[in-house]
Amino acid sequence: MDVMTNDLFQQQRDTLATGQVAEFKVWAELVRQSGGELHVFLPVRDMGIDGVIHRLGDGAYIPVQVKGRSELTPAGQVHVTITASSLVDDDALMIATLVDGDRLGSMALVIDEAGFRRLAAHDMVDGREYLTAAFEMQAGGKSRWAPHLVDRDRLAERFGVAAPAVAPLEEHEGAVDRGAVGFIGEVEVLRRLAEEPALNLFRPFPDLETVEVLVRHVNSHRFLGLQVKTSGWDEDHLENRVHFRRSSFHPADSTYVVILSWNRTKREFDESCLLMPSRDVAEIARPEREWLVLELQPGSDHHRHLDAYRTLAMQLAESVTEVLR
Repeated sequence: MDVMTNDLFQQQRDTLATGQVAEFKVWAELVRQSGGELHVFLPVRDMGIDGVIHRLGDGAYIPVQVKGRSELTPAGQVHVTITASSLVDDDALMIATLVDGDRLGSMALVIDEAGFRRLAAHDMVDGREYLTAAFEMQAGGKSRWAPHLVDRDRLAERFGVAAPAVAPLEEHEGAVDRGAVGFIGEVEVLRRLAEEPALNLFRPFPDLETVEVLVRHVNSHRFLGLQVKTSGWDEDHLENRVHFRRSSFHPADSTYVVILSWNRTKREFDESCLLMPSRDVAEIARPEREWLVLELQPGSDHHRHLDAYRTLAMQLAESVTEVLR
């Protein structure tokens, strides 16, 4: 491998590293500034969106792309060039910023993809269209980008959270299984949904809220948040219950619950599962101290009052896709 090729590979690695650093610093700033009112979901599969911000106050999901640069141009500008084809959603927000040592630059460009496409310089190179933005790290100038520059310490305000007032998270003891069986269930749901190419999947970072798997339809751009519950059973214990912590369970039209049944003896999932709106869970479940308890009978043909929500596990992706159309 010649020196020129080595230099090219190193430049590519440096660019990718800067981009990853910028992404995680942006996520950290949004969580810190909002006091947890903004929650971050990261993609399981890269389909053009770097992350999704969940605004807990009203339940809104905001898709985001982050572009980072490690140095200014000789003119003192942040220079961002991307392919036009990388813009996948006009309503998604783009955040372009400088990575200045161990922190973000003092200002960030925050603009929706449609606006970026409209204001950027357009160039064709080898049949591909490229979009370029060059902006200074100061607000109030005459540049067409100036109205979209945001102070680094006010990024959360740009996402609609101005004054966080969040109580510390409390830990409760109870019967919720967040260990091996619960994790196996979440991975099983991800595997099932990954079979559908129209679904883009995201995981929370960190896992602090009702939604554990976030699904986005690549055509409709609609979001569906899923909480996954896995009920383990064996021949001697057919009756079981699923617990939802009342303090952290927040029903919403855009949130559903998936309940899987895990056969401990055979170490396999039941052929059917439950897919139900979270608002229905809140109505059906029985309050028990700090919990909402849903009575199940895994391993049998009858889920009491829950038959209306039954779907075959092999059709889970199809069922979720139908909700998002």
